[in-house]
Amino acid sequence: MNDAIRNALLQNKELAGQWQEFVLELKSMNIPADSSFGSYFSEARSAMLLAIDFADMLSRDPSLKSISLKDLHDNHEAFSSQVIPTKTGESTGYDFSFANPDYACEAFGKEMGQLLSAAYLSFRACHTHLIMQNNFRLLNAAAIFRGFLELWQAGNPYPADWKDIYAKQMTKDLELNSFFNAYHNYSPEYTRCRDIVMNADFTDIRYLYRFGNTLAPRDIQMAQFISQYPEAELQSLAEYIVQAYLDGFERAGKDYKIKKYAALMFPLGMERFARLIAMQLKSIGLEARIGNPMSIGANRQYQYDTRFLQALYLSEENADLTTQANIASMEAMKDAIRANSGAVYVEVFGEEPFEPLAKETALKYSEEQLNLQRRMQGKFSQFYNENFPATERSFCIIAFPSPEIGKDFKEIFAETIRLNRLDSNHYATIQQHIIDVLDKAEYVHVRGVPGNETDIKVFMHKINDPEKETNFENCVADVNIPVGEVFTSPMLTGTNGILHVDDIYLNNLRFLNLKMEFTDGMVSGYSCTNFHEEEKNKSYIEENLLHPHKTLPIGEFAIGTNTLAYAMAKKYDIMRLLPILIIEKMGPHFAIGDTCYSHEEEFPHHNIASKKLIIAVDNEKSAIRHENPMEAYTQKHTDITLPYEMLNEISAVNEDGTRIPIIKNGRFAVPGTEELNLPLVCK
Repeated sequence: MNDAIRNALLQNKELAGQWQEFVLELKSMNIPADSSFGSYFSEARSAMLLAIDFADMLSRDPSLKSISLKDLHDNHEAFSSQVIPTKTGESTGYDFSFANPDYACEAFGKEMGQLLSAAYLSFRACHTHLIMQNNFRLLNAAAIFRGFLELWQAGNPYPADWKDIYAKQMTKDLELNSFFNAYHNYSPEYTRCRDIVMNADFTDIRYLYRFGNTLAPRDIQMAQFISQYPEAELQSLAEYIVQAYLDGFERAGKDYKIKKYAALMFPLGMERFARLIAMQLKSIGLEARIGNPMSIGANRQYQYDTRFLQALYLSEENADLTTQANIASMEAMKDAIRANSGAVYVEVFGEEPFEPLAKETALKYSEEQLNLQRRMQGKFSQFYNENFPATERSFCIIAFPSPEIGKDFKEIFAETIRLNRLDSNHYATIQQHIIDVLDKAEYVHVRGVPGNETDIKVFMHKINDPEKETNFENCVADVNIPVGEVFTSPMLTGTNGILHVDDIYLNNLRFLNLKMEFTDGMVSGYSCTNFHEEEKNKSYIEENLLHPHKTLPIGEFAIGTNTLAYAMAKKYDIMRLLPILIIEKMGPHFAIGDTCYSHEEEFPHHNIASKKLIIAVDNEKSAIRHENPMEAYTQKHTDITLPYEMLNEISAVNEDGTRIPIIKNGRFAVPGTEELNLPLVCK
């Protein structure tokens, strides 16, 4: 173990006594809830004590076998009660919690309310810090609580004094905490979550509480469903996914055998399936690195409201120190990180699309802080990609429905399995017919049906040797499952027009009537209709699609060919519930941000069917990577798909003006692609 990591873990351990002193102090406090401040401190104390109670349960019995399910449920419900969505007609839950900036600002005024609401998150975060035994962060929270309490008791009304305490603690021990987190995120010696997955009794639902995640009914339903699913079918799926992972390496000309580990990421409730994937990875010589299962939590509005809390303390000095600390911790864990082959990623879909409230009380970054965010991301990305090259790793991602998708869950789950296992070679042959036409094009013209304003010309790279070169990747089921797209990195110059999608789910958020205008391949205008006020709509796009940038390039243009996925979506009326992973295979899509070959431009990429060299691996922005790597990349890549039913035309337009339709009136028009239209006819 690296000396810096060892020192951080040792210092963290030595602080345990100080935290225990605070726990005794907290338990002995008597805070009357007879005022707004009294209620604030009383509720914050209650949240921390509930977190402490759960940590004590884990300490007494890490397996939780001796803890009753009722005790676990009661503790979980009490802790979650302050942040779960408020039900109509009730006066409890998030609407009446100091975690909610609206509620806190109404009680204390905007400046003090924003600060106290942010600090409240620090107190609730003790739940996670106790499970991780992160005494650095626990003592930060303790110092904030003590400091705020003393200011209140002294009658101090000045928000600046309170903010000084918060900012000091949130920026304290940056490097030590970064080393601590790096160990837990990357070290093969840290196996808490792996041990749960590999040893749990999946017939006893108490194992789910051991992770410390906020549980929702869908998580328990998924765990029960997967625990009863036929072993042979799950095993076959695990083998298929790992083989797809290996195919990604082979088709890209990379060697996974030089690696020791693979990151395994999966949703809460699918631990039994994760165990089988881990065992399959072990059979090919890779140990699965397993962290906390993914979960959307108790309340997505709560997460949305608190995403910019750094605005309270992010400064140039803090940004530099944070970047230095993150880089130092990566350097300390470089051997373990370099030994990682990439991620096997399982996700779920089917949750009701989230349409957030845009709150005036929620914290936002200033223009200066946005610039600092861009600089931090750029520096860290540059370091990471120089030291842990993408040319040595790959990934695989696959999705399954959540029980939250509705009454047809089991049928949709079965159809999704069939969809995910479509024949890659068969689709590669069909898709190559499309690529052969596209490779002759000067640009591709995409137009929507009447009522849809999409009208955009996408310019292609110039192919000098058609016998050996191509612009398009023939994408099958390896890194992205299921099969079904051809994609390229278009030229920015000359790429102009409008993309309009009436209803789409991006980055876990719903966008209505999303319109993006492009000028020479860069976003030059945007709008949506989620809110009545135009300014709120613009902010919504800026904060959730562009952030921290003001504009982004088109990094990818693709045509999805998986019409079977489209037919499934129409059959069960789940179009708006599908993830980008599947949606992007169901029509043309445009990714804003970096290209698909980001940081791998010098590595040779070949079309798997034609074996031709793919020359469209960069654009005018990423082409400056050698002179100005900080400006060449955006660290963003968001796919925006126009579904078949909204599509009038995709045509390849040659230099002489000849138009060859790829899709016409929503149907594939290239000879050899007729099979793709059959599911569309049956829609």
